[in-house]
Amino acid sequence: MVEITYQMVLSTLQTVGVLVGIIYYITIMRNADKNRKYQIAQQISQEVQSRENSLIAIELLEMEWEDFDDFLRKYDSTVNKDNYSKRVMIFAMIAQVGYSLKQGDIDIETLYNLLPSHGSLQIWNKFKPILMEQRKRYNDPHWYRWFEYYADEIMKERVRQGLPADITDPDAHARTA
Repeated sequence: MVEITYQMVLSTLQTVGVLVGIIYYITIMRNADKNRKYQIAQQISQEVQSRENSLIAIELLEMEWEDFDDFLRKYDSTVNKDNYSKRVMIFAMIAQVGYSLKQGDIDIETLYNLLPSHGSLQIWNKFKPILMEQRKRYNDPHWYRWFEYYADEIMKERVRQGLPADITDPDAHARTA
């Protein structure tokens, strides 16, 4: 028969105490990580949804061109610095979100639920042919790749939530009237 000694009980309690401490620490760290990701997503959301950025996004969506050369004639940095700076600011902001997403600083579900992803996808869809042509002409296959990454991840999240990957333009009726 096994004799239970004071030393065995004490050793068992110490082991249980260490395990409880480890589990508690892991739980605290997971919660801290979730809170950090949520705070980052909230900060991004506030920036993206600012009045100024919303107006710029609308302006970008209202741009019109026939082809890449027409785009350059109207909106290249040498002929339309104001539009160029707005475009770069919005594209870079969305690319930064995509990079943060890729790095795991934020998660797609939180991002999708906090950000107005419709606008970002509309901008990506509108400018995708331009950005792809710039990649070719400037010999830079990574040109705004994190913007593309963000758009791809948002489309995947839409599908995961039972929605079509493609979005419709909620303001299309205003342009066809």
